[in-house]
Amino acid sequence: MCDDLQCTGCMACANVCLHNALEFSTNKEGFYRPSLVPDKCVMCGLCERVCPVLNPITNERADIQVYAAWHKDESIRLQSSSGGAFTALAETVLRKKGVVFGAAFSDAMIVEHIGITEDKDLSKLRLSKYVQSRIGESFKKVKAYLLSGKTVMFVGTPCQIAGLKAFLHKDYDNLLLVDFICHGVPSKDAFSFYLNWLGEKYGTIKHINFRDKRKGWYDNLRVIKDENGNETVLKGNQDSYFIAFNKNNNLQESCYNCPMLGIPRCSDITLADFWRIGTKIPFIHKAEIANGISLIVTNSPKASYFLADASKDLIIENRSIEEALDGNSAAFRSCNRPSSRTTFYADLYRMDYVSFISKYMKQTCKNRVIQQVREVLPSGLLKYLRGFTQK
Repeated sequence: MCDDLQCTGCMACANVCLHNALEFSTNKEGFYRPSLVPDKCVMCGLCERVCPVLNPITNERADIQVYAAWHKDESIRLQSSSGGAFTALAETVLRKKGVVFGAAFSDAMIVEHIGITEDKDLSKLRLSKYVQSRIGESFKKVKAYLLSGKTVMFVGTPCQIAGLKAFLHKDYDNLLLVDFICHGVPSKDAFSFYLNWLGEKYGTIKHINFRDKRKGWYDNLRVIKDENGNETVLKGNQDSYFIAFNKNNNLQESCYNCPMLGIPRCSDITLADFWRIGTKIPFIHKAEIANGISLIVTNSPKASYFLADASKDLIIENRSIEEALDGNSAAFRSCNRPSSRTTFYADLYRMDYVSFISKYMKQTCKNRVIQQVREVLPSGLLKYLRGFTQK
């Protein structure tokens, strides 16, 4: 298999192994990795053949269309990271009595892929998680549902989608693969240390929203809830985890040389925030920007079928691929690896967390000023100013 620095943790190899010779484990930095059980391995080579890093997956049926979209239900938009396109697509699958797979927080605040069959559980899959998700045996479950005739929608990072496609080894008409433009993933350990540190001050953390929109889509805030439902907006060094993410300090090594970049993707549909919409090409729906606009890129002919159903709940407008990529450089370029990444995880385990924050996750003066402005200005004024800049 590929080495640890190249591995994305998609777990296609562990899912495909017929002899359970690969266990779901983590490496020394807390990233999910397969772990070999030597006495169970029969050297069949399936794990090597299914690895999407060693055997890149390509999309040979590309059908690229680009759209800006937002959900007609304003409450769903406010509960979503961007414009609510995920919810609209997922609801079409659930109406077909299908299954939607995506990343969710467990009760213990571990991010893992789960499958849902009811609308009431969609909230578990909404919002960006900013932590590597544990795939577990979800690939096996997806295949079982597909073979039973169920419609399945699977949402994941580009590398997770590539892993699932390699595992399935064929396309299914009843499968919708959805990825998103990904900056990179931190490890569960980096997140766990952070939550434990917050817990010392705020009590047991039971929910975190990395993209709270009370100040608007562009000016999102990090908000946590404790076990009693009390909310806290994270400020300054309390927001250190997200600071580390934006500085590229806590990402897995393969993210700095992502093998899944480019358009078209191997998914059917790519979702993202439509950042910078209207800055170069006129966008007449300026008032809608305040609560989020989804970017939808179709990568296959199949995508149009699912999107046609979802359009009943969406307002959709054709846009250009050049405009879409202008605000989403992560679609075609890996993030830079800072020199501090070399010691980041070693220090995470050995330093006290306050000193660790001071060394790796301090806000820049510019970001500190921006955050203070966001906290002081009323949300209505922030939305107005954002709308003004789009004119």
